[in-house]
Amino acid sequence: MDSGELQKIIKAAELVNSDLHVNVVLKNIVNVAVELTNADRGTLYLVDYEKDVLWSFFASGKDTQEIRLKIGEGLAGYVAKSGETINIKDVSKDSRFHGNFDQVTGYKTKNMICFPIKNNKSEIVGVLQLLNSHNGEFKNRDEKFLFALSIHAAIAINNALMLQKQISINEELILAKKEAEKFAMLRTHFLAQMSHEIRTPLNIVSGGMALLKLNLNPSQSEELSELFHMLESGSARIVRTIDEIIEMSKIRVGDYELQVEKIKLEDEILLPLIEISKKSAEKNEIEINFQRTTDKNIVSVDRFMVNQIFTEIVDNAIKFTKQGSVSIKQFVDDAGILTVSIKDTGIGISQEYMKQIFEPFTQEQTGYTRTYEGNGLALALVKKYADLNNLTIIVSSEKNIGSEFKIVFN
Repeated sequence: MDSGELQKIIKAAELVNSDLHVNVVLKNIVNVAVELTNADRGTLYLVDYEKDVLWSFFASGKDTQEIRLKIGEGLAGYVAKSGETINIKDVSKDSRFHGNFDQVTGYKTKNMICFPIKNNKSEIVGVLQLLNSHNGEFKNRDEKFLFALSIHAAIAINNALMLQKQISINEELILAKKEAEKFAMLRTHFLAQMSHEIRTPLNIVSGGMALLKLNLNPSQSEELSELFHMLESGSARIVRTIDEIIEMSKIRVGDYELQVEKIKLEDEILLPLIEISKKSAEKNEIEINFQRTTDKNIVSVDRFMVNQIFTEIVDNAIKFTKQGSVSIKQFVDDAGILTVSIKDTGIGISQEYMKQIFEPFTQEQTGYTRTYEGNGLALALVKKYADLNNLTIIVSSEKNIGSEFKIVFN
């Protein structure tokens, strides 16, 4: 992008983030996209995974009624499912195009671009569909514009949906104040509001960083690369702290429903986690390995909670190991019970601290001179998640030798 095009994106980002009401946000995003790409009109669909649909109540050009599509249906539905960008020069030649809308409105669609909007977790939250480029067809330049715009569009959509949810919560709080037994909701609301107040500027910073990386190519400069790493790491640390505080609050007030399902422990939890952890392990020159010595692999648990248990323990094992290895083993114990061991060659845990290892907001090293970062909530959450899933955690450790965490699936 040249400086003029970059200036257009910056102004577009300001407009997209200028309001927090969902209908206004969708309208602004579509209008900006239409202007940037010189399209005739467009529609922005939001993805509702719970109902397996895409929906929109705004279309540029003429007023329309609410539109609903199943995920996978039509071109927009296809993009929502696949995550691909589709740029079609002649829709009449594409079998995925459904001309129902044209038949109802009398509008003639000639060419189209469908672009997925993804959040910072790479989840598709919306699909932007633009019709009939006044330039005859949509170019690669248009796709670059939409990519840059999508970073800020995802942030704006997230904030608007959070506000919508917040308004709903506020209405419930009016009733909750009249009932003493709903006091827990006030605390949850407060934490959610604080989370929103912190996340909103962080999301804007993250979007700005992504846009800068797109244009500056920090891989060509060691100093820039290190700077972006520091910024991304710091942002991720703040978000993680917020998430842990809210999760602990939910569990303490009983505002948590178990979503128990059967999962393949090795394939769906352990191997993906090891793959993700390899980068940080290699950076610290630590070997991470996995061994499975049992056919037992199916467990009935809350997927999110069990994934968090292993993520926190493996992250700690890597963080507190200066040299050596982290070994993960899936086996059955002497009683024939499925067990997973995470063993490291790290700094170990003192016997004195072992007594309070699962207490919230505690750390073996405290104060400003501590060596390792953290808020003391990770292992407390691990213990809570384990209790809710009827898992037993057995910890053994020796100072300067290493630690071993065993998770027993009772």
